[in-house]
Amino acid sequence: MVVLFANPSAARRPYRAPLASLFAAALLATTVGCAGGLDDPERFTGGTTGSCAPGTTASSVLQAQCFACHSTDSKSIGAGLDLQAAGLPGRLYTTTAACSPMPIADSANPSESFFLKKLTDSPGCGVKMPQGGSLSTADTACLTEWLVAGKPSTP
Repeated sequence: MVVLFANPSAARRPYRAPLASLFAAALLATTVGCAGGLDDPERFTGGTTGSCAPGTTASSVLQAQCFACHSTDSKSIGAGLDLQAAGLPGRLYTTTAACSPMPIADSANPSESFFLKKLTDSPGCGVKMPQGGSLSTADTACLTEWLVAGKPSTP
């Protein structure tokens, strides 16, 4: 004798098969229809490429020029500013500078932010960043675009 159903009452519920198929199709559609891919990871990490030199992103500039002092891994985070932790550049709009009560990034005028002034010869307070060097014009433009693009919609 061949048993087709382990539960004889299952034979009386033919509506379950179409529902199960519909559920499987909906699950497949939601997992396949991802809005983005990792072909452009900077789209998800906050980097930009418009003003950046070819092959350079804001993330790579920060890593090369700033992480020695301003990273999660540095023994003493410079001025308490971690530029490696998640949430940049948006976090700069809510973090205050060590020498100023104002946020590091100005939501009213991001291109005039303290963060960018620290890259100039006259930072206002403290010393020019990066210490002992300077960024190229292209790297500064890249970070400016990144900061402006990361401005929160409601500061």
